[in-house]
This record gives sequence, C-alpha cells and structure tokens, in this order.
Amino acid sequence: MTFVPVARLDQIPEERGMRVKVGELAFALYRVGDAIHAMEDACPHAGFPLSKGRFVDGVIVCAAHGLCYDVRTGQNPENADGFPIPCFRVRIEKGMVEVDLDDRINDPRRERAQRRDRD
Repeated sequence: MTFVPVARLDQIPEERGMRVKVGELAFALYRVGDAIHAMEDACPHAGFPLSKGRFVDGVIVCAAHGLCYDVRTGQNPENADGFPIPCFRVRIEKGMVEVDLDDRINDPRRERAQRRDRD
C-alpha cells in the first residue's frame, strides 16, 4: 500500500465532496460522520464530476444525470448490480488525509484484468 497525503482533514466540507487530482487521477473526498471516504470523481454515464452533485446522508447524486452512489461503497443504492464507482482506502495521520491510490476498491476494470491474468 502506498498512501499519499492529499488534504488536511479540516479542509473537507461536510455538505459536499472535495475534488482532488493527483497526476491524471481525479477523485473526491467525502465526510460521512467522523469518517472520510475517497471515490473516483467521474459518473460512469458520461464522466461528469460527481463532486459537483448533491451530497446527502453519504450518497452523492450526479448533477448531470441524477445517478446516485454511496460514497462508502461506490454502489448505486438503487441498483446494487450496477456499475460501482471505484473507491480508495483512506487513513488519517496527524490531521492529514492520506489515500492509497494503488488499491482501488470495487473497481470492475481491475477485477476483470485480474481474472484475465489468472485464466
């Protein structure tokens, strides 16, 4: 695991996502209670930044298309069989939010590649 510091904990708002870009990778940080969650910041429908959507009770709603995703799991709460948004492991160290950008959770592209490598 390679954790990268991406923001101070006190920078992350409670009422919306905070877009972060590291290299070519754009993701958003979300505060849900005392926890911080990181999820890719692109709606699978057309790539619109999810962080620009409405954020309520741990769910972000895409401002462009109305699709919703639970930032804790990456799943659409209305369609668990749908395409999940990849999430990342997060840890807090001395007030800094660190994200493991090498370990995408719920990434169907990565899972397909791993299956191809095994076969």
